[in-house]
Amino acid sequence: MASAGQVVKIGVRTLLGVCVIAVGVWFYYGKGGVQEANALRAAYAKQQIEIATREARVVELKRSLAAIRNGDDSAMELAARRYGLVGADEYMWKVIPVPALQSSN
Repeated sequence: MASAGQVVKIGVRTLLGVCVIAVGVWFYYGKGGVQEANALRAAYAKQQIEIATREARVVELKRSLAAIRNGDDSAMELAARRYGLVGADEYMWKVIPVPALQSSN
């Protein structure tokens, strides 16, 4: 038969084993656990892709805006068509104002 000391050792070891398993389960499934951390990593990666896409779009828009400010007619026509200012079956006209002539009386 087992002595009282051996029974206590077995009980303590069993209790420690159960505690280790419980902490492992809590660490994996609990709030802030491994699954939540993995979901946050996936969301972060998705946001980084979104940020990179938007930054590339900003660079493209700045380039187009600079071309329009420099008077590039093709860039102006492309912007007008892309953003719905001119339809596909319409023509874009550039009106250049002429200063009015002053009449001498």
